Amino acid sequence: MQTFISELDTEDRERVCMYFEELMDIVGLKSSNGQLNKFMYGFDPMEKPKEKKWTDSHGNIFIEKGTEVSIIPAKYNKTGTKYKVFLYNETNENIGIIEDLIIKPREFKVFNVSDTDTLKLDNGVKFTFGETYGLEVEDKKSQVSGLGGKYLTDYGVPNEIDFAFVIVPVGKGD
Repeated sequence: MQTFISELDTEDRERVCMYFEELMDIVGLKSSNGQLNKFMYGFDPMEKPKEKKWTDSHGNIFIEKGTEVSIIPAKYNKTGTKYKVFLYNETNENIGIIEDLIIKPREFKVFNVSDTDTLKLDNGVKFTFGETYGLEVEDKKSQVSGLGGKYLTDYGVPNEIDFAFVIVPVGKGD
């Protein structure tokens, strides 16, 4: 039966749903409780996605509902721990950090940043470890995008990196 249903094209499934709706009208049923949607589209759009929760090794809580993921950051206690922060410059301008230290376009640098330090860029972006929630990015012009997944490989981020970001043109950040 499942093979037969999966072979039906959209037009045939619409016709089957129409017949069922006519039968429902005849017997006085007002709703299929999502069964016709499941048959037609493979899911019930009115059904709320199930919530999944998990906690990572840093104590951050992740809540996934369908395609939406919320993160509740763990409380952070500054300890002087050093973290490796990868910054890639995807703009056409040099980005200054201090005096002669710059990140040229299409270049990256890895910074060893203590959780008691602040890393300020001359474009106004600031990376700091907050009083409560670990690494925070101050980015008033939307110039920073966080890296994860396949983008870590695409940008050549070394495995030992703790945090990875791309500096992008104004308005193109996360």
